[in-house]
Amino acid sequence: MSESAARSLRAPRDATTILAAIGGVVAWAGVVLPAALSHRRAEVPALWWVLSVVVLICFVMLSDALVRPQPSDRWAMVGGVAAALGANWVWGVDEIAPVFLVLLAGACGWSLQTRGLVALGVFLVVALMAILAVKGATIVWAVVYGALIFFASLMVDVVVRSARERDKSEAVARELELTNARLVQTNADLAATQARLAEVSAADERLRIARELHDSMGNQVTTLSLTLELIARHTTPATEELVADARALAAGLIRDVRGAVTQLRDGPVSLRDQITRTARSLPRPAVSLDLDATLDEVSRSQGEAICRVVQESLTNAAKHAQADHAWVEVHRRDGWIVVSVHDDGQGADPITPGHGLVGMTERVAALDGTVEWSSVPGQGFLVLAQIPDEA
Repeated sequence: MSESAARSLRAPRDATTILAAIGGVVAWAGVVLPAALSHRRAEVPALWWVLSVVVLICFVMLSDALVRPQPSDRWAMVGGVAAALGANWVWGVDEIAPVFLVLLAGACGWSLQTRGLVALGVFLVVALMAILAVKGATIVWAVVYGALIFFASLMVDVVVRSARERDKSEAVARELELTNARLVQTNADLAATQARLAEVSAADERLRIARELHDSMGNQVTTLSLTLELIARHTTPATEELVADARALAAGLIRDVRGAVTQLRDGPVSLRDQITRTARSLPRPAVSLDLDATLDEVSRSQGEAICRVVQESLTNAAKHAQADHAWVEVHRRDGWIVVSVHDDGQGADPITPGHGLVGMTERVAALDGTVEWSSVPGQGFLVLAQIPDEA
């Protein structure tokens, strides 16, 4: 069985087609019953009854042609038209038998295109005129039934074309709906894939940097720590404190490198934790922290800048200011992120910005922020940074 045939067998029956078939059977009965009840029924040839039954069978077969087209529909049209013409030839039943031709013309409209229906109508009218002329009947009946034939066939054609357009529109709508659903699913899958690729790429990059830190800087800092340990065995009282500070800084640097490697391998650490780790890694000065509770909500670029300002400021306090205490405050207020780091060191006047202060200023300026510093000899050093709060 072909695909089209299988599809036609599964097609649901159309209510309009069923009603049209019932109406056609009633119209057929309107011809047969008068013949059966007429006082002239004894004159009706047996062949007429046979041809009438053939007309009915062919009509019923064609009534299903719209939703269930079959190869036999063509033969049903030919057989039905031939039986209807034969019935008119055998016995016209006082010119009522041409109703059979009207029925067949309408039924053929379920299978034929408009041009085919017009050609069929012309043929039926001409054939009916010839039969009536041979039988000696008036040609007026041919005009009357010819009008009915064209009306029935063309009305069916309009209904059929409307039904086909409706079915086509519904099919297109269903296809569009399915296509849209597939596109939505495809977009979702694509977004998930892109997110996964970005995550994998970021993870690979973190692992690469972690390996570089561990293999290069980690080994060098460890070597530096061992060297300082050897130097500590031969220090003098004058250099003992300096060597101890250097060893403490080296130990803190080792912790920082290990922490950075761990962070890169395990994932991001909150900004508050990063600042806390930076403060606790320094042996001196003692650091007091006052951090905004919502600080972890800032963007990644802002967090990196804040962390570098705090780190550089505390490093300067440890290396140059000889401070005992330092205070770090980071707050979000009035659309700004304000970072303040000050110490109780020896201060400086004048201030000569080094690479640390310059790099800090450039990083904050890239975020449309500003960095200011001030110092008074004997009263410590202050770094004040302000960054626009994107949130």
